[in-house]
Amino acid sequence: MKKLILLAGTYFAVMSMISCGNKQQSQAASTTQAPAKDTSKPALLQAVRAVEAKLKTSPTLDSYTANLAITAYLDYAKHFPDDTLSAAFLFNAGGLSTSTAQYPRAITLYQNVSNKFPQNRLVPECLFLQGFVFDNDMHDTANARKRYNELIQKYPNDSLSTQAKLALKYLGLSADELGKKFEEMNKEKMKGHKKTQA
Repeated sequence: MKKLILLAGTYFAVMSMISCGNKQQSQAASTTQAPAKDTSKPALLQAVRAVEAKLKTSPTLDSYTANLAITAYLDYAKHFPDDTLSAAFLFNAGGLSTSTAQYPRAITLYQNVSNKFPQNRLVPECLFLQGFVFDNDMHDTANARKRYNELIQKYPNDSLSTQAKLALKYLGLSADELGKKFEEMNKEKMKGHKKTQA
């Protein structure tokens, strides 16, 4: 009987220590949690403007500041998905992603503008930039061709449509190959020019 009482006493002592430890841990966790982030429109815009100011004053684009800006843009777009500023911020985030060699992310951001804001004036440029990134940075000519053709079909009168047609003409060529092609075209022009002068 004494053993039973001793075991029961030990059990209750251990349980009360565990209980107190858990209570102290939960109290410590609740006091160390970061305060809730202000997701009001003015606060998010202030964050965007602050990081944009930092980008403008920096002589070079560093990945850290670019990623801060991308995060600020995405936070705004997340909390205000229907705001027209969100389209511009997603577009800017795509540009910064391209500039910092985050190519798949850039493609996704440009696609988000096209999908979420199909009537926005930035959509033709998003399609063109997707084609450009796919071709020049990711060397994916199939997807580049798809984006350029989509731009040409949907926006035939846009000035970027003309550039997309030209890009399709030289799709997949390296910088050296392009240089040789333009050099040959220049020689042909010069021959034609000399014939007309004679």
